[in-house]
Amino acid sequence: MPGIASIKNKEGPMAYDPKKYREKREKVLGIKKRGIGFGTLAVIVSVLVVAGLGAVTVPQAVSYMATRNLEDAIFKLESGSSWPKTAISELSAMEGVKQIVQDKNGSRLVVTYDHRKAKTDAVMEGFARQGLKVILLNEVNHRRHQATMKDEEEDGETP
Repeated sequence: MPGIASIKNKEGPMAYDPKKYREKREKVLGIKKRGIGFGTLAVIVSVLVVAGLGAVTVPQAVSYMATRNLEDAIFKLESGSSWPKTAISELSAMEGVKQIVQDKNGSRLVVTYDHRKAKTDAVMEGFARQGLKVILLNEVNHRRHQATMKDEEEDGETP
């Protein structure tokens, strides 16, 4: 039979190629590809997830790096009176002291300092040179102190 022989090639019967025939069917039926592929969608989603995580974690990491060496020391005068302005200005000129904040009453003084450059003893010596008798109430990490202050503010307590 000559018809059967013409279907066969040298390697045997022709194999059915689904990709070739799918493309022909789509061309005949007028089907067009729409939308984006799965790989493209997966890349877009993964980029969005990584960018979102980066937007959340990078500011926290930068904030941590900026404040990791800061400590807060809370002082009070033995007399219980308010702090003299000269003492505050002289203390702020010390190396390593970053910030000085008084509480609402003016009785407590929070000194934020870089623990690599200044120590609590040096701050106490600065007060002694000025003739001030002070009490160290607390010494705490700056980030922990800020978190505590925020919690107290939300609870309505006075610092």
